[in-house]
Amino acid sequence: MANEPGRGDSISPSGTTVAFTAKLSVSDSYPCHSGVLKFANVLINEGGGYSPDTGLFTCSVDGLYHFTVHVSVYGRGQCAIFKNGEKVVSLYHTSLPDKCSQVASMSSLVKLSKKDEVWVNIWGPGRNDIFATDDNDTVFAGVRLG
Repeated sequence: MANEPGRGDSISPSGTTVAFTAKLSVSDSYPCHSGVLKFANVLINEGGGYSPDTGLFTCSVDGLYHFTVHVSVYGRGQCAIFKNGEKVVSLYHTSLPDKCSQVASMSSLVKLSKKDEVWVNIWGPGRNDIFATDDNDTVFAGVRLG
């Protein structure tokens, strides 16, 4: 049976699936602004909570959620997962002097109520060296655990 517990499906205990994965588009690489980082290429958006236009995930079902961010960085990258304007977790990454490309990651469990908002925020002076190419993905993902 497709929705039997323990069968590897992502259905939450209440039967409501909420999950998304979105990738940074190549044209949004090396952002020079502070604020929300928009992940325009949506791979999955079960429950419709993630908006590629705003970069915000808006909770429609109360519960415990897991959010993950993987960023490709060539130089300096600074970002954080925010909930309702408050920093949950953050990362600061800088490459070694040889400026090789690396991946930095962060994740957190977050308790959400309906209409709470979660997003990736970037900051710092000038350019942020977070990027995407056809071969390197920078992604933001979230899933309701229950």
